Amino acid sequence: MNLPARQPVPDGVKSGSDLTPLVDRLLTRGDRSLLREIGRFAESRGWKVYSVGGSVRDLLLGSGENFDLDILVEEHGLEFARLFARSIGGSCKLYRRFATAMVITRQGQRIDVTTTRGEVYPAPGSLPEVVPGSLEEDIHRRDFTINALAFSLNPGGFGRLIDLTGGVADLKAGIIRVLHRQSFRDDPTRIFRAVRFRQRLGFTIEPRTEELIRTAVDLRLFEQVSPERLRHELELIFREPDPPGAVEAMAGYDQLRFIHPRLRLGEAGRAFLDRLAAQLSWFQETFPREAVSPWRVYFGALVYRLDPAGLQETAEKFNLSRRFFEGLRSARKDETAVAEMLSAAEEPPSSRLSALLRGRGPEVWLIMLARCGTPAAVSRFRRYLTR
Repeated sequence: MNLPARQPVPDGVKSGSDLTPLVDRLLTRGDRSLLREIGRFAESRGWKVYSVGGSVRDLLLGSGENFDLDILVEEHGLEFARLFARSIGGSCKLYRRFATAMVITRQGQRIDVTTTRGEVYPAPGSLPEVVPGSLEEDIHRRDFTINALAFSLNPGGFGRLIDLTGGVADLKAGIIRVLHRQSFRDDPTRIFRAVRFRQRLGFTIEPRTEELIRTAVDLRLFEQVSPERLRHELELIFREPDPPGAVEAMAGYDQLRFIHPRLRLGEAGRAFLDRLAAQLSWFQETFPREAVSPWRVYFGALVYRLDPAGLQETAEKFNLSRRFFEGLRSARKDETAVAEMLSAAEEPPSSRLSALLRGRGPEVWLIMLARCGTPAAVSRFRRYLTR
């Protein structure tokens, strides 16, 4: 979810404050109604239920757009999800290993339900083992204080804010802070999340958390994380409003080596990513019906400059499609020929460009476009694409 300019947290907000005015002002009628229906249903069975996580953070920052229905139920989450789905005529899928569930309403709204729990990490970077836990234990297992906020949905205390970790104070100060020293050891992908929230919210990472990030990187804890999980975090980063800035932040923490050991950014690399962002924006405005993947655009641009062996290794590690990998490889091979053609005194026939560009897809075209050396070459390439 992309937020508008960050709004200050309302004055006087603290743990125990009533967030009902914010809920009523910022959320859609459908979301407000569903939250209250969830609270009434849980109350009828004697269960306690909360809205939790990033949605509460964004609400306090003045955004109710695309409110995520992340629901936390004390002790009875799976049973709540099953019975609530039945009561509203929706569907339900249970994930018993993680004590979570997903409810889909008849209108297509998605509700993510979690049982209050604790987590034990058998090894750095491994998936956690879930154990029953209290609300307090569940709050303290989360990644950052600003994501550890909740408010009650039960009718008697609807909207009551729960802040057990100082999340409101950190929101007001614009700070990203982990909850405990072992946070990045338990889940090194939280380092990517710290970068993502820093870029999205314009926050700073507080010094102790930054020190823990550097320690986790020095200990090479990312090597314990599966490529699938790393890819998922990268996909989320590249959906943010400023992917080049996020990549620069990752490079500042030496995280790029976990994509490939020889991957570096530097001034030239940052300038390339900035050009790429501009070309992607142009392409999306010019061809609004053409599907283009920010993940492939930015990840492809990062690995594009690796030697053929490094490109092959990274493609296999992150399970790039054969077509996309071949497009990148052939673009590297033909880059000089394309540059000479685009820089020639006379504009080349479309048939010659077509022979070099056919079958590569928009993501590879955009990478090649950003590699063009002159404004004249960019204009020629753009004219070819629009024709």
